[in-house]
Amino acid sequence: MTTQTPATNVGGTFRRVLKLRHLVAFGLAYLAPTVVFNYYGIVTTETGGMMTLAYLITMTAMFFTAYSYASMVKAFPVAGSAYSYVRKSINPWLGFGTGWVMLLDYLLLPMICYLLFGVYMEEFVPAVPTWIWVIVAVAFGATINIVGVKASGRLNVVVVSAQLLFCVGLVAMVVGYVVANAGLGGLVVPEAILDVTRLDGGGLLWASSLLAVSFLGFDAVSTLAEETEDPKRTVPRAVLLVCVGAGIGFAIIAYFLQVAWPTAYRDITDPDVGIFEFLPRVGGDTLSTVFFFTDQSATILAAIAAVAAVSRVLYSMGRDRILPGRFFGQLSRRSGTPVNNILLTSAIALTAILYADNLFGAASLTSFGAITGFIMVNVAVISHYVVREKRRTGGDLLRFLVLPAIGIIINVILWIGIEPNAKLLGGVWLAIGLIYLAIISRGFRKIPKPIAEVEESTE
Repeated sequence: MTTQTPATNVGGTFRRVLKLRHLVAFGLAYLAPTVVFNYYGIVTTETGGMMTLAYLITMTAMFFTAYSYASMVKAFPVAGSAYSYVRKSINPWLGFGTGWVMLLDYLLLPMICYLLFGVYMEEFVPAVPTWIWVIVAVAFGATINIVGVKASGRLNVVVVSAQLLFCVGLVAMVVGYVVANAGLGGLVVPEAILDVTRLDGGGLLWASSLLAVSFLGFDAVSTLAEETEDPKRTVPRAVLLVCVGAGIGFAIIAYFLQVAWPTAYRDITDPDVGIFEFLPRVGGDTLSTVFFFTDQSATILAAIAAVAAVSRVLYSMGRDRILPGRFFGQLSRRSGTPVNNILLTSAIALTAILYADNLFGAASLTSFGAITGFIMVNVAVISHYVVREKRRTGGDLLRFLVLPAIGIIINVILWIGIEPNAKLLGGVWLAIGLIYLAIISRGFRKIPKPIAEVEESTE
């Protein structure tokens, strides 16, 4: 009989201080509501002006996976997220592989966020180079995370509220702009969602796979299960709220962006910063400045949330001693946070100063890790509920077989759309993990003793 007790505790326990509002704010902070604007230029051009459709496709795909996360956190309310779900419901080998692959998006996302922050700040204050902004931002993020999730939770609520306010304000300005310019085609434009005359399945698929990164907040919420009050009830609700709420919000904003500039897909000169070509049309330079500061605060918050999430995954793997427990499996007695992991992740994020190009290539690499992990979580639901627990009534088969199977199919399709270089680099990362696993398992001949002990403790 599986218990809900966390695996072997190497060093300390988390404090259960988080409520539903904290989790939702954390998830939204991780995915950053204003991220829709960062992807505006490139997704609009790739989809022929059908950014809304790309978001709706991605949200649908992510809903099935979010439902699987909600199902698994009820069975295993622990900090390891996909790593723990697959390890406990299928086997430790696949659990390690899943956790290792998902570390890609967890470790790279803070670096991308800090780099975006530094590059944009240098544009705004040319006298201060990118690398100084990156160092300051990384130090600030590490400090907030070390203090504890409750402190970052309060910051999340404030900054996410500011982002949502900006989004609502921008939509209102777009409505006024479109009404004042009757020649734009009005507010009801079906072609802003789907125009079969310029539909490009390949571009739409690529865009949807890229936008999957925008939904990682619901996955990150599950990493805080051991710091949440009543996690079996609260975390699943937060996971679904973040996924569906973000998806609907992204789609609505994307729609209004499209109707305000219907020909943007062919007129944008630089897709990477397309939003800065859009904003002056609607609200002039003042709106661009307001967006700049709102988006920069969102970028920092996303980085902080990403560091918090990956530090919990590393802690879970260290507590299980699949990574060295003396380092990764420790919690600070003072703050109740995995300080070693926070500092390590922040140090990796500092490498942002070495990379100033190909941000969207890096985003595709995070998609490789995320979507691969999503596929495995859906498989874990089937394995745990249908195979192991033999829950096979009509309702159970719908929830624990049909819905996860749909999630698997959709995520496989999105995975196919990931750019080849990202698949190659992701495969190299996975190979490194398999080599490490082969060493600690003596050539895969036996389950490493520490993992075996953890498996026995959960039976």
